[in-house]
Formats: sequence, structure tokens, C-alpha cells
Amino acid sequence: MKGLNFSALWASALRVPALRNGLRAIALSGLVTLSAPTAAAAQMSTADQDYLNSLYSFLQAQDTTAYGLATNEMRDEGNIWIAKTFCQSFERGASPADVYSVYMSAVMDAIGPGSGEAYEQATYAIGLYSGSVMNLGSAYYCPQYQPQVEQALRSL
Repeated sequence: MKGLNFSALWASALRVPALRNGLRAIALSGLVTLSAPTAAAAQMSTADQDYLNSLYSFLQAQDTTAYGLATNEMRDEGNIWIAKTFCQSFERGASPADVYSVYMSAVMDAIGPGSGEAYEQATYAIGLYSGSVMNLGSAYYCPQYQPQVEQALRSL
């Protein structure tokens, strides 16, 4: 999966709004109240910086498309925001498996059906990115849920 041309792939209608649609679906299901990433996110804590370093290092080693999604499209504030939003949903009683399922279903619905190698690589990258944000985000922002997150992601 390494080496996919990220820009060309995302030019074919796979855009960040699809990822945000996933968060909207979580909100609509009552799992979390959404607020957009704000300028306050620009004031990064040590935990934020450590989380981003871990996320970027992991994705860079795993898949260039997922790494590009995290660094070029979502950027620091978006990655922090999504991780914290996942944690909010756990705090409201949603299981990590349910949150991931609702999120990925909404993302894939927003992207629409597709086929071919580029589409398969994109869906792989989106799944890897989303699972990584959930797993590493729980480690840094809501560690009490990390065992459940890891178990849910292993079963996918």
C-alpha cells in the first residue's frame, strides 16, 4: 500500500468532508456534541504534541496515503479534534466498536461506491487513519478506554 500518489487519489472526490461526515453521524446518533476545531487548538499541550508525533510516526511507517491524510488534509488541529471527539463519545457511554462503525459507515457513505485499486487503497488508508486516531487518541486523551478501543479494533 506504500507509494500511492495521495494528491491524485484525493482529487477523485475523496475529501476531508467525508471524514467530518463521520463525526456528524456520531453526533446525530447522540454519542457526542460536536464543535469545530478552533483557534484554541493552536495552543497545543505536551500531550497534544506527543499524540501528533506518535500518530504521524506510526502512519508514516505504515502507509503514505494515510500519512498524507493526517498531515496534508486534516492537519494538527483536525487530528486532535477527531481524537478528542472519539473520547467524548466513549465518555457518554458509546462503545469504541459502535463509534468506529458509525464513523466509518458515514465516511464511506459520503465517499460513495467505487471500485478499482485506487478506491481500495483509499478505503484502506481511511480505515488505518481512523483506527490509528482512535487508538492513539485514547492513549493520550482517555487512557481509561484504551483497552476497550484496542479490543474493538482487533475484532475488525
